[in-house]
Amino acid sequence: MTDGNSKSKTSNNSRDLMGLQPIIGNKQFDEVMKDVVNEQSGIFQVKDLTVQGIHPEQFKRYIQKSGKIEKVGHGMYVHADEFTDEFQFLQIRFNKGIFSYETALYLHDLTDVTPFDYHMTFPQGYNNKRLTESGVISSYAVPERYNLGISEIQSPSGNPIRVYDVEKTICDIYNTRHKADKDVQLTALKRYMKRKDKNLSRLMGYAKILKVDKILRPYLEALL
Repeated sequence: MTDGNSKSKTSNNSRDLMGLQPIIGNKQFDEVMKDVVNEQSGIFQVKDLTVQGIHPEQFKRYIQKSGKIEKVGHGMYVHADEFTDEFQFLQIRFNKGIFSYETALYLHDLTDVTPFDYHMTFPQGYNNKRLTESGVISSYAVPERYNLGISEIQSPSGNPIRVYDVEKTICDIYNTRHKADKDVQLTALKRYMKRKDKNLSRLMGYAKILKVDKILRPYLEALL
């Protein structure tokens, strides 16, 4: 049995819900969803919808009915029918990750090898069970090494992602603990030496910090 106060509370809650954002019709909803998904390259947040007049509760019901929306992070979703920039997807899903090693070589055009998996480096102690299922090879570093050489570039699809700069990437590839392929190492260093934007002073500064200067120096001297 429901008393008058309960009815009043339910009515007030409904009015409050409706008052947060106007709830739009189904046809308009589909059009707005399509526009938002296209603008955000397939990955979007709830706030992207609310500013367009879609109420969070309306979106929640749409998720349950459509089966086309996947939650990939806190307040973050991807539309299953739309092309997703995998680099952007992983960057958003694992926002503390920095693309590194062979993946960074690929992004900097220092290799012809297209990586099958995505290598990302995280702060020491970071843990996320989704890393393996997402095809991420994870490495971990202490703050001094993790923060060294972080840069922001555009993914092949034109979206902002974080990757270690070319000098840090070269040092990482020559680190004996990584065990990179020798041909990959030499190709990367040769291409780096031909770049107009190379910074040998920065490279050797990184190399000393990362303790690969004695390994790199003979190769550099041979190519100079």
